[in-house]
Amino acid sequence: MFATTAPPPQRLLVFARLPELGQVKTRLARELGDDRALAVYQAMLRDVLGAIDGPAPGLEIEVMWAPSAAANGESLRRAFGDRPLAMQTGQTLGDRLSMAFSERFFFHNTHKIIAIGVDDPLMTRELVDHAFALLESCEWVVGPATDGGYYLIGCRAGAYKTAVFTDVAWGTDAVLKTTLDRIRDWGSTVALLPERSDIDVIEDLRRFDGDGSVGALLDAWGWREVVAGSS
Repeated sequence: MFATTAPPPQRLLVFARLPELGQVKTRLARELGDDRALAVYQAMLRDVLGAIDGPAPGLEIEVMWAPSAAANGESLRRAFGDRPLAMQTGQTLGDRLSMAFSERFFFHNTHKIIAIGVDDPLMTRELVDHAFALLESCEWVVGPATDGGYYLIGCRAGAYKTAVFTDVAWGTDAVLKTTLDRIRDWGSTVALLPERSDIDVIEDLRRFDGDGSVGALLDAWGWREVVAGSS
């Protein structure tokens, strides 16, 4: 007889890209250049993965990496360490979120799923744990971003509908409203986390006042001193 291990009832999915020159933070790259945009992304990735790490009973943290010709065992380990990995599938962000949630709910018997990206380097494990706890009393949990999108979304298995990720104008300020309207139209309950800021454009970096790898990078460039002096 072979021992079997039950799948974890909770999964945190981290949607990320391999750090590749010219392939990450493209809006930042328009003003910072590809080299610095890559450095910012690498720092953000380190901060988020470091902050959310740590064992917890019944929780698996899984990195969902975007398809890339540069992906191989070595590059994936270098970027994401020894964490469980799965490749994103689908043409749009909505497709990829929908597929990831559907597979884990329907084939892995997951009870709760939360998805985040790496655009908020000040993300904390405490916030993630709080989001999972909210799913005890609510069917959905959403973390609003200041740009009209969201930095976190999660739900319980019984409440999940693929339509939450369908025909959404990704990258616009309508994402959050569209998502919440759909959840509420279904009669589902939703908990909102505190509003937070992503780093997508250079103005977001100008406002960043945290520490970690991103803060150290900006300090090394002398960038925050320049910004402070010009404000």
